[in-house]
Amino acid sequence: MSQRFQDAVVVVTGGSRGIGLAIVQRFVDEGAQVVFSARNQARGQQVAQELRQQGARVDFIGADVAQRDQAEALIAQVIERFGRVDVLVNNAGAHEKAPFTDESEDLWQRMFRINVLGTVFPSQAAVRHMRARGQGSIVHVASKAGVVGEPGHAAYSAAKGAVIALTRAMAVELAPDGIRVNAVCPGPVVTDMLLEAVPTEEQRRQLAAQAPLGRLGQPLDIAGAVLFLASDDSAWCTGQALSVDGGLSILL
Repeated sequence: MSQRFQDAVVVVTGGSRGIGLAIVQRFVDEGAQVVFSARNQARGQQVAQELRQQGARVDFIGADVAQRDQAEALIAQVIERFGRVDVLVNNAGAHEKAPFTDESEDLWQRMFRINVLGTVFPSQAAVRHMRARGQGSIVHVASKAGVVGEPGHAAYSAAKGAVIALTRAMAVELAPDGIRVNAVCPGPVVTDMLLEAVPTEEQRRQLAAQAPLGRLGQPLDIAGAVLFLASDDSAWCTGQALSVDGGLSILL
């Protein structure tokens, strides 16, 4: 295993399960000191304890990053403990599905607060410190739903599309400060969120069959793309939204 992130300080939001946990594990494997956040304090503490028992350098800080004060406190605690943030991965998000005409105002507000503001707030806090150091890498986890139209996901698709637009705007503004900003756009990945949305094995087989590569994604598929964009391997790459979806987005 390469050590691209030896001694780097990495913050991952929504890191206690699914894609976020896979991202945490990959950064740990490549030598990083990782701090991850989640709203569920009990699960986050348990995951951190299990990882530390395996020798990982990892800390957990409970935070709802869709609340500005908690996002600010998260980054402030990381700076206090470790002195810097080298990489920020904005993975925290939420998904709800409903027919467009049935999507309530509350649903729209939840999708934008969690998925968009939950990306904006930790980014703003981290950028203040990255800018002072003249370097940093930020990776947002968007979605295939932000790239192509998906029925029954209007609010979620619009929110993730906003994350992609945010990626480009941040990249242009922050490039002179030495800060790169990119996004990963996962397709359907086998996580708790997908299993709830696609509950039967037959439905999942049908979904997998739609992808040119013939399978659903795994959390490590997304983690690998995140690490590429966070690392110096992509040093001349900013403002990009990388689709990691088995080829689904090229068909739709």
